[in-house]
Amino acid sequence: MAKRYIPGKKPSVFVKAMAEGSFLKNVFLKIRKSIDRGIAAVARRFISSGTEVEPKKVVFMHYANQYQCNPAYICDEILRRGLDWDLVYVLDQKGATRLPLPCPEGVRVVVRNSIEHFYEMASAKFWIDNAVCFPWEYVPKKKNQIYIDTWHGSMGLKRIDSDKIVQKKWAKAAKIAGKITNYMISNSSFETDVYRSTYWKDTKIQIFEYGHPRNDILFCGEERKREIRQKLYQLYDLTDADENTTKFVLYAPTFRDAKNIDCYDIDYDMLLDALRQRFGGEWYILNRYHFKVAKALENVQAIKNNPYVLNGNLYSDIQEIMAVCDAGITDYSSWICDFVLTGKPGFIYANDLKEYDSERGFYYPLDSTPFPIAENNRELYENILNFDQELYDRKKEKFLLDRGCKENGTAAKQVVDLMEQLIG
Repeated sequence: MAKRYIPGKKPSVFVKAMAEGSFLKNVFLKIRKSIDRGIAAVARRFISSGTEVEPKKVVFMHYANQYQCNPAYICDEILRRGLDWDLVYVLDQKGATRLPLPCPEGVRVVVRNSIEHFYEMASAKFWIDNAVCFPWEYVPKKKNQIYIDTWHGSMGLKRIDSDKIVQKKWAKAAKIAGKITNYMISNSSFETDVYRSTYWKDTKIQIFEYGHPRNDILFCGEERKREIRQKLYQLYDLTDADENTTKFVLYAPTFRDAKNIDCYDIDYDMLLDALRQRFGGEWYILNRYHFKVAKALENVQAIKNNPYVLNGNLYSDIQEIMAVCDAGITDYSSWICDFVLTGKPGFIYANDLKEYDSERGFYYPLDSTPFPIAENNRELYENILNFDQELYDRKKEKFLLDRGCKENGTAAKQVVDLMEQLIG
């Protein structure tokens, strides 16, 4: 039985060291964590070996535990077809317990890293991923299970090579993913080359250049776009806005490995002024931060005090925002390479361009993209005022041609066609 510390009694050297957060405490915690991981790995292996695969079960995972991106659009296509498949979506504790659930009717939800999650992985015919989620807490994959990785980049800017990734656990999971993936979904010959040169070098992996399912919505008609805009008006209480003059710009930068936030110093007043002068209308900024930094930036006064700056993180699907917004701004996030498909103005604002290039690096020079580049607010202001749509259109076509883009709005259909064939 553990001894209880009695006030007044002089604690031992060991107890003092533990209480003060010393070296001994850190060693103890590391040992305990290592033991826990070992036991968990054995348990997952046991679950896998004792569970049979169900031929029509599909498990979906998203790197940020959201019903978004390619997994969500593939799931939606399965539901649209009315297929009698067992669909399971993995969310974190918050997402799986908050009502209403973000997933549509007909989809079961399990909590990430729960026993239920591991059982569903062990028994599913298909694993659908948009990163390296399934190897993260790895349940050994059986030979008759099929792992389809759709990735979340898109002719992306920033490198994902193992020597550029700071997080060791992510790099380890990516190596496992490279060994166990059956199919990769690509949207271009450029992206296929990235897969082949990083973690998916194994020639047994088949890569299909279908386009990305999440980008299908960028090809939607005007009626669908009006529905999305109405959702934006309602969410942000803009129901009195004039639909003919109201415009949206999406500002969505990526995160930094160093977790610094001084790179997000965009001047919203200057930005709004430039947009109004160049394009006319009344503009609203949908300010959407990467989930890794969103919480740290949620109380920025420049955002809270400006009625024309809206919290873009409140809207669940960035692809829907892209489909209807009138302009886009990022630093190095690959969503801008999806957005370029719309033909609407895109801009790069990055005040740490040289540092980021030397630390993380790019697959190609940023000035080879169609997007005007600014390293400070004055340059962004001038780039917007001087935006040349005809020049942008020519650069956009060359950009897509040079990278062998295959997007045509039918990617989700093609992925589900493939799954039906594999079940067949």
